[in-house]
Amino acid sequence: MAYRAKTGVQTVVTATAACFVLLLAGSLSAAADDNVRFSGFGTIGYTTDNRGDIAPARDISQKPKDGAAMGGSWLVDSRLGVQLEYRITPNVDLVGQIVVRDHFKADLDSSTELAYLTVRPQGDLDVRAGRINYDAFLMSDHRNVGYAYTWVRPPLEFYGWIPIFSLDGVDAAFNIPVDDANWRLKLQAGNSKFSIPIGDGYDFKANNLLGLSVSRRTEHWRLKAAYSQFTVGSEVPAFASAHAALDMVSAAGIPGVSAEAADLRRNFSFDGVKITYATLGAAYDDGTWIAQTELGRSTATAVVVPHATMAYASVGRRFGDWTPYVTLSASRPGNGLRGPAADWGPFNAVLRDPVLLNLNITRIEQSTASIGTRWDFMRKAALKLQWDRTTIRPSGYGLWWRDIGINMQSSHIDQVSATVDFTF
Repeated sequence: MAYRAKTGVQTVVTATAACFVLLLAGSLSAAADDNVRFSGFGTIGYTTDNRGDIAPARDISQKPKDGAAMGGSWLVDSRLGVQLEYRITPNVDLVGQIVVRDHFKADLDSSTELAYLTVRPQGDLDVRAGRINYDAFLMSDHRNVGYAYTWVRPPLEFYGWIPIFSLDGVDAAFNIPVDDANWRLKLQAGNSKFSIPIGDGYDFKANNLLGLSVSRRTEHWRLKAAYSQFTVGSEVPAFASAHAALDMVSAAGIPGVSAEAADLRRNFSFDGVKITYATLGAAYDDGTWIAQTELGRSTATAVVVPHATMAYASVGRRFGDWTPYVTLSASRPGNGLRGPAADWGPFNAVLRDPVLLNLNITRIEQSTASIGTRWDFMRKAALKLQWDRTTIRPSGYGLWWRDIGINMQSSHIDQVSATVDFTF
């Protein structure tokens, strides 16, 4: 599979300009109207590693990076977000949020993370319509806000494979207080789209997305369970020639070969694939000790779409302004390695083997141990330092940019990162 990056300079500039327009509008409006609230967040981060043939990504929607040429990078974690909230009435709000970050298609539409209307017909019910956050994780509300969590970045094994940050649709949340706890039930429905660097680019469409989440919050604990499903509504343009060739071979009636070609054609296609995603998470914070863990399971009806069981656990302790922490995370693929089932003769090298390679390179099989610390050196700003040691199993490189030559071997990569996270 060939990965190619576009510069995206003009689109990043456009999104940045939009941020400043929103900033100016928020400042002017806030001066004239107490119902307007302007806020923002950002991360300035640098990361480097010990490998020249592997390059990291925060999630798979970022631009590809050449491991040998990259060295350290300011792009993996750095971001800037601004948010404007306008209270029309006590029960009706408008919210807009733009985030400028490194991603494959950095235009204004993809940089607009939130743009929705909230209506509260009664005290325990919130209804939102527009571009709303995808409520599948413990950190769905603040995945981009580095200041809101202890680590440099959310654990890659759990958060890196699914770059759905928001969806265009509606949701309804019911708040149910019970004794000293608050229960929250949320239903979501809509569509999402994002670009990933397969070939010259692929607009991944998550259609008919349905989600359900249940959470419980007390003074120290936060628990959440979520389930969502959607159908992929687009195909990878770079796969067109392989699809046509597989269709011809499957229609040729060659014993063994045609049956394998038909099976490869079905599994080497994004369009129409159904994906399900279930998560269970818990977080604890008593002011001194903090801990968080999540377990997830994704399934897909085609092998080419990454699906796996993933989990992480993290523990930290505050010592004044310092918070050292440790994190363990892992992802195990939901599909085994695909090998040849029949001899295709001269078509082995030109069709069968390349398709099998592309089916296998999307697999994610790795684990990471992280040690770091957070220093809250001033109000609304924190410095973080983190070391990650990642072990990647053969044909488990789905979260990394790499030389294809290492695909069938194990790898270890040491990554050191430093960030300054802030809010305003």
